[in-house]
This record gives sequence, C-alpha cells and structure tokens, in this order.
Amino acid sequence: MADPRPLAWPPAPIKTERLVLRESQTRDRATVIELNASPEVNAYLGGPRPRAELERTLPGVPGQRCGWFVVEFDGAMIGTANAGSMRLAAKLGFTEVERFEAWGAEQWFGVRPPPAPSD
Repeated sequence: MADPRPLAWPPAPIKTERLVLRESQTRDRATVIELNASPEVNAYLGGPRPRAELERTLPGVPGQRCGWFVVEFDGAMIGTANAGSMRLAAKLGFTEVERFEAWGAEQWFGVRPPPAPSD
C-alpha cells in the first residue's frame, strides 16, 4: 500500500559516492536542450525534438515537477541511458510504481520513501 503522506518537493539532494540527484536550476537549461535534441539520449523518449522548438518552448528552469531530477557528476549535469537510470534509481531506494507509454516509448515511474524522522 502506498504511503498516504504527501511527498515534499523538491527533496534535499540525493548523494551517492559519485553522483548527486537534485532539483533543476536555470543553469541546467542549455544541457536539457542538448539532451532533448540528441537522437541517442532520446531513443527512449520517442526521438529527438527540434532544437529551435526546444529553445522556444523550454522554460527558464526546466523540469520543475515532482519526480524530475538533474543527475550531476563532478558538478556538471549529465544524461543517463534508460537501463542505467533504472539501476541507479533502484540503488538509491526507488521502487517501480508503474510503466506507461509517453513520448512514443515506454517510461518508468518509481518512488522513494521519505527519509525516516531523526530522533
């Protein structure tokens, strides 16, 4: 049964030995455009989108929605392939809730339980 408590968003950054998962910031916009225009990155998201469209439509701070993280390595935003992203999510304690079709490809949605209250 799902936890009925609302999820606080954005969460504190989630850190591993090598990576940080954090909320997006204005400085991430150019990288988000690059990732969304890339045929390789968007193989799992229905294919690349035209750069001009992305420049015109992407908000100043991209991805500000529950469940959307920036993955950072050595201070720079990176893209991760679908299988690798799912392995990382599992290592961080996320569990699969559902798979669904969006952007012309199967997507994965997972949740991570809130941290236990400290005594």
